[in-house]
Amino acid sequence: MSGIERTNRPIEELKLAGNLPSPTGVGLAILELTRGEDYSMGDVTRIIQTDPALTGRILRIANSAASSPAQPITSVSQAAMRLGVRSVRNVALGFSLVSGNRSGECRRFDYERYWAHSLAVAVAAAALAEEVRGAAPTDAFTCGLLCEIGSLALASIHPERYEEVLERAQGQGAGALLLLEQEVLDIDHVQLGCALLRDWGLPESFAQAVAVLEQRELEGLAADTDKLARILRAAHGLAASILDSDAELPSANELNLDRLRLAALRQRCRADWLEWGRTLQIPSKFRASETSALPRSELALAIPTSEASSTNTAARRGLRVLVVDDDPVALRLIALHLGRAGHEVIKATTGREALLAALEHAPQMVITDWMMPDMDGLELCRTLRSTEECRGMYLIVLTGRDRETLAVDAFDSGADEYFLKPYDAKILLARVRAGQRTIELREQVESDRRIQAQQVADMSVLNRKLEAAAMTDVLTKLPNRRFAMRRLEEDLSIALANNTALSVVMIDIDCFKQVNDEHGHGMGDLVLRETSNVLRSIVRREDTVCRLGGEEFLVICPGANLEQAAATAERMRRAVAHHVIGYGYGRAVTISAGVAQREEGADTVDDLLRVADRRVYVAKAAGRDQVCSEDPPRSHARSA
Repeated sequence: MSGIERTNRPIEELKLAGNLPSPTGVGLAILELTRGEDYSMGDVTRIIQTDPALTGRILRIANSAASSPAQPITSVSQAAMRLGVRSVRNVALGFSLVSGNRSGECRRFDYERYWAHSLAVAVAAAALAEEVRGAAPTDAFTCGLLCEIGSLALASIHPERYEEVLERAQGQGAGALLLLEQEVLDIDHVQLGCALLRDWGLPESFAQAVAVLEQRELEGLAADTDKLARILRAAHGLAASILDSDAELPSANELNLDRLRLAALRQRCRADWLEWGRTLQIPSKFRASETSALPRSELALAIPTSEASSTNTAARRGLRVLVVDDDPVALRLIALHLGRAGHEVIKATTGREALLAALEHAPQMVITDWMMPDMDGLELCRTLRSTEECRGMYLIVLTGRDRETLAVDAFDSGADEYFLKPYDAKILLARVRAGQRTIELREQVESDRRIQAQQVADMSVLNRKLEAAAMTDVLTKLPNRRFAMRRLEEDLSIALANNTALSVVMIDIDCFKQVNDEHGHGMGDLVLRETSNVLRSIVRREDTVCRLGGEEFLVICPGANLEQAAATAERMRRAVAHHVIGYGYGRAVTISAGVAQREEGADTVDDLLRVADRRVYVAKAAGRDQVCSEDPPRSHARSA
């Protein structure tokens, strides 16, 4: 079965679980705005400008792509003019995903390491794209940042099941991980990642490049996809040496880069990676043993070093509280009371310092003084409430001024509680306990929501498994006739809409009845399984091998013309003829194949199958073990 999903049906099912990685805040607004085509550069830039942090990141990437550093880009509008509004949109979505998906419940998935590695791939992809001029550096950066998003999605939707997958896949390589994901979840991270990229409206070349990332050979790709795919593959190798200074330089033969240029590129990328890590608040220091031995898709397999991030309320002694006051004496006093009550205290002396601490430590409660020099307590509350990561925090404002209007101002600014100085420590702690009850109720509601979401996610897995079982041949594990007809209808519709090639190969095992008569049906089943394995191993990734029934197989070849499909059929014929079936049979079987392509007079499913089936009989009449692709027949010569 093809590893490239052509529809987004898995996304529609998994969205019901509510835990798919998705853009947040400004990123979500951009996504909704740009679902259609009737949006302008001004619409996008106005949304981005509402988020100062995102604006700064957009300007930074625009200036890094600028050819004239003497004229820095200072506005989102200028960035959009230089990069293109679609590139700015794509980058903004990527940064939004980083901000909103930094943690989760899958204990064997290291979220910080995942983003550190993804950032290294993004930086390396942008640098390689600029070096070889094979793709737009901004596009390469975004695609590199999100190329492993399917792994994060599986960890988010199915945390417990994905823990099982990661544990079983430990040390077995990326191929084993894909197989285990299919076995346990009936979808792998490549398929899910491609579906997510398409659902977010990112360029189709992104999804296609990610889809072929694990393939050894790149064939039949559009020029832009081929270049981007080669850049991504080289970027993964370069990312490993960015994360680990002792790692060897990767080979970049596909991009024709010598080791000297690659070494200089690595130094530049490492500096960019560290700088971007500070900008995005992604930890960018890992030991060699933590990263260099974990190639593509396996960075998630290491167990995080700490279990302290669990949000289980029952196991927590107290709250994580951020205290903000520019008076060091008052700050120490509040921290002392809270510490004695069993709470973990984070201290900040200014509003801006508090914002950074809130983003880094994610406190459950913030106690802030009102009057501070650079950013007062009310402005801090408003800013926290406007930030996706911080809007759920419980906020208490302290002030020495006693006026009713001030209390109204505090609540209007987003505060949950208002408290006067000087205060009694017992009263303060009682207010904190009241806030803790509110926090714990919120967390219980969130926990219940996660349980419900997990139940929905588990149901989606069961539904996919049931559908897969209905579409799979029990004996050969190939897609069955029902799947073949559905896929052929879908591929034919795409080919007709885009005026692209589509071919099919009908295959019949020669003298199969004789195998059953002489050796029994058990041996016949073995021949069918062995033959199906050989056929599956020969075709391209985008081709689909199906069992129609009995000894008949169908291969659907989207994008292949008659000559290309006939060449595929000939490779399959040779492979089957040279494959000796063991277990008492002791010899090879042969196949006869008929090839048909979409053309005038054969532009329906029935027409294609009828032409291919007729040519199978022509091949059999000509002596079997042959491929027929023409009327009147001119069969391919049998190879020695």
